[in-house]
Amino acid sequence: MKRILLVFLIVVSAAVFGFAQELKFDGYVNSGLGFWFSDQSGVDPQVEVYGVDSERNIGRIRLNGAFTNEAKTAGINFRFQVQGSTTLNTPSLAFGYGWVTFAKMITIKAGLVDDGTWATGDVIFNDDQSEGAGLLVKVSPIKGLDFGAGAYAASYASGSNNNTIDLSNWSRNYDDIKYTFNAGYTMDKVFRVMVSGRIKNATGGDTANTEPSQILGELRLLAVPNLTAVVAARFITLDDFSDNGLMQFYETFGYKIKNFAFGLNAAQYFSNNDAHEDFGLRFNPWLSYAFNDNKIIPRLDVVYFMGGRSGGSSADYGKGYHRRNFTADYIKDTFVLNARPSVKFNLNPMTVLEFGDSFYYTKINSGDAVISNAVYVDMTFKF
Repeated sequence: MKRILLVFLIVVSAAVFGFAQELKFDGYVNSGLGFWFSDQSGVDPQVEVYGVDSERNIGRIRLNGAFTNEAKTAGINFRFQVQGSTTLNTPSLAFGYGWVTFAKMITIKAGLVDDGTWATGDVIFNDDQSEGAGLLVKVSPIKGLDFGAGAYAASYASGSNNNTIDLSNWSRNYDDIKYTFNAGYTMDKVFRVMVSGRIKNATGGDTANTEPSQILGELRLLAVPNLTAVVAARFITLDDFSDNGLMQFYETFGYKIKNFAFGLNAAQYFSNNDAHEDFGLRFNPWLSYAFNDNKIIPRLDVVYFMGGRSGGSSADYGKGYHRRNFTADYIKDTFVLNARPSVKFNLNPMTVLEFGDSFYYTKINSGDAVISNAVYVDMTFKF
């Protein structure tokens, strides 16, 4: 691992000194502090170091770099990332790949690949099939039309997770790796439509850790100024859909009138697995108002999730600092009501400060309802 990072740093350093005008950097540092308490019996108040939108980990340091040749036909992109958590706090190469374009319509990416061409625009899911260690071929025959096919021996969700590189997992049988297929079309100022699929594969932490086959798609309206309108759907475990298939639907709507903005993020979760008793319904209306040339923005989010909860486990509920940190349980007697007032201060173009309070009223299955609350301050420094 250290040798890989050293070699990569040498290459980057050479590029910095030899091609400084073509090499660009950006990134950010995000962290904060939260005070959490609950009326759950035997649970003491806690003070946590975390980042609000860094999956409620201790924080995140991210450095992005990109080099493009003078002809704009080849280059490299990379991201170094350090993200703290209770189990993982090591530096990592989130992605690092080279790319080349032929005939102005064919692009090949190789390495630890990341590509957001077919990512959905909804707020809750906001992802695609992800890439990983392997190769992606993208074909764009006309403006707005993009086809893709990828093959990856290791799978990563580089957009959010603190990925680590394990060379022992980069060699697999051809039928165990992840194959992805993508298509999307965008008509400027009218609409965008996308569909993406992957086969069942064993590109996780070990060969027993398989990713299910799935297909997802979206329809995005672009015709109305200041309106965000996205509908997305995901169907999971296609190879055993009748017994274990999952169906998830996501809707994102938002509208801005001068300084006032409001919207609704919603999701519906259905399952064919007999162990999942019910469906899940999630609703997140929100509104905000910008003062002083967008320097001060108060916001209110409300979330009601029937058949789901906040946090990644039943022992963790009521700690969902992250705005998307909710999980479907498929039990109608499990639900959470969350209210989050917050104020964001854009101190300058590079520094953002946020204060907030996240209140939870949670009931898990047949247990008693629990009230919990998280008061937090969060900072992001961009560069």
